[in-house]
Amino acid sequence: MVLIMPRSYRPEYEQVVESVQNNEVIFSTYLRPRSELEEIEENGFNASGHSIHLIDIATKDLGIWMKPLVSIGWARLEVTISPTSNADFLESSWSCFRHPEASDSPSILLPFDPLDFQGKCYTFSSNVEDEGDMPVENDPQVVIDSNEDKEILDSPKDEDEFSVVEVVAEENTESPLMVEVRQTIEMLRADGLDMTGIMEHAKFLDVSERASAAGIDVWTMVVGIFQ
Repeated sequence: MVLIMPRSYRPEYEQVVESVQNNEVIFSTYLRPRSELEEIEENGFNASGHSIHLIDIATKDLGIWMKPLVSIGWARLEVTISPTSNADFLESSWSCFRHPEASDSPSILLPFDPLDFQGKCYTFSSNVEDEGDMPVENDPQVVIDSNEDKEILDSPKDEDEFSVVEVVAEENTESPLMVEVRQTIEMLRADGLDMTGIMEHAKFLDVSERASAAGIDVWTMVVGIFQ
């Protein structure tokens, strides 16, 4: 998931998300292109004036994470991430939430693959752990690595409070269709819809029909996410 905000809003954003009571540990990093800025901005995105937060979040936590942001005007859109002229990775479409004053550019150029680069990783512990950033050195899902987001605008937090890691994605045993159902539910929930609203929404009805035909218990998935 990608979140886009003006750089000046980042300290306030971090205060908001630190109060979120998520169920699973969340790993995140800020994408800070330091090269090819002229090419990126000619494409319509003011990279030097924005913070781009990339988060690795469990689907069941997505609605929890986004609720306080959606309530103050954040909106969801699809963003196309493409390589700059000196980069080499496949163009891809990302679900994105943006601050109301952030750029609404439908595409962003990056000089590096957002899923394959070294950077400072911030962790947010689950609500079953002690409050604060979770120590990650003993987590089998992460590998120590470093080095990209050196500057943190107007934020006193530094490497004493955050661990530097490269996130290794967990294996997902769900079928692609089940993942699509779950993501659709979470996206609509993050948009502020309740259970009834989701089940009446056109996007949910489309994926639900295909999933039911494939033998997936969609009703149980919906109820499970809202419990």
